[in-house]
Amino acid sequence: TNGGNVPLQDVTLVDDQIGVVACPTTVIAVGETITCETTGTVTAGLYANIGTATGLSSAEALVEATDPSHYFGVDASIDIEKATNGDDADVPTGPDIEVGAPVVWTYVVTNPGNVPLANVTVTDDQGVVPVFIDGDVNGDALLDPGEIWIYEASGTAVAGQYVNSGTATGVDPLELVVEATDPSHYFGIDASIDIEKATNAEDADAAPGVQIAVGEQVTWTYIVTNTGNVALSDIVLVDDQGVAPSFIDGDVNDDGLLDIGETWTYEATGFAITGQYTNLATVTGVVTAPEDATAATTFAIGDTVSDQDLSNYFGFVAGIDVEKSTNGVDADVAPGVEIPSGDTVTWIYVVTNVGDSAIADIVLVDDQGEVPVFIGGDTNGDTILDPDEIWTFEAGGTAKEGQYTNVATVTGIDVVGGTVADVDPSNYTGVSDGLPATGIEAGALALIALILLGGGAVLLGITRSRSRKKEKP
Repeated sequence: TNGGNVPLQDVTLVDDQIGVVACPTTVIAVGETITCETTGTVTAGLYANIGTATGLSSAEALVEATDPSHYFGVDASIDIEKATNGDDADVPTGPDIEVGAPVVWTYVVTNPGNVPLANVTVTDDQGVVPVFIDGDVNGDALLDPGEIWIYEASGTAVAGQYVNSGTATGVDPLELVVEATDPSHYFGIDASIDIEKATNAEDADAAPGVQIAVGEQVTWTYIVTNTGNVALSDIVLVDDQGVAPSFIDGDVNDDGLLDIGETWTYEATGFAITGQYTNLATVTGVVTAPEDATAATTFAIGDTVSDQDLSNYFGFVAGIDVEKSTNGVDADVAPGVEIPSGDTVTWIYVVTNVGDSAIADIVLVDDQGEVPVFIGGDTNGDTILDPDEIWTFEAGGTAKEGQYTNVATVTGIDVVGGTVADVDPSNYTGVSDGLPATGIEAGALALIALILLGGGAVLLGITRSRSRKKEKP
């Protein structure tokens, strides 16, 4: 503005921070005001510049005026650094934490700007709630430049790769919102191993398990699977009965690690012994490395996981016995019992399970065509000849003259489909109504008596012999 009483010419305007500022004219009449303008970019913090205007009067006298101006360049900023269990895990996999273990997230919020921030909030995208711990040193509820506020949240580790992001916001003096976000990661280790043991292809966890004939081969199969989410190394499989399992196959990539979901097969063999047999398989592995598609590195963990599985068999000896008797006599050897021809003959067959396994499909036959009939002995009515059970059969006929032998044969099927059998003979001699004492006919005896003793003695001998003809010799 020309506040004098003479016009001014050669008017110039200079800013000490910018330089010459263009004006619309260089001549200003008395009382005239002109406006000169220039632009720039706000810089951070306190800024001052001074404008200086000069002009010449008609007498070429120099006149000058100066005026300062100021602004404060607001550079509002906020920063957040989030850590998981003390680890600033910006990239996967982060710290390894056992599933179910506690997790503590720490949020360090800083004002790196040049103005205080109001209405500061910290949130987490996974729903955990950060709680303010300390840092507002002057208690003004403003996050002042350079001030550090600390928040904390906690949770429980879940399986697999986990990431959550903390976000801090604040409002500057211009009521503009500033914001910062920082992620953090961890890997929830859910290490697990499983073993399933089978005996002769049966998963015989409970006794008695598989029925195997004593002396027959036994094959144990061990299926080991990684059911967790980390690879396992140093796989060790032992059997408490001293059998030595051998690795068969399963390490598909041949890396020596039981990878996630991978199944290894082992096998051992032996021979069945008598009675109940139980063996326990135990497998162990060492947690080796998290395996996640986004994992930047893998590293040894060192924890050991294990599992056990029982398997059972019963080593049985199948045996059956038949004892056949004729008229109550166990007449295994000829001539056996003597029976008058035409008299009734009764055969008794006693069938016993002399093993330690049940026997089914009992069949009893007699080679002479007699038909044994079941009398009793199946105490539980299951038609199975159980161990130590005794069944009785009976057959009858009429005695024939002379030597007679018949053989009983019993068969059955054991629990694994094998056939068991036994035989037993029995004998009798069928005798006629004549004198059987010495095998000499009565007429021959009378002749001998006549020669030796005379007629009277002969008659006596014959009479006495007839009177004893029913007696056994």
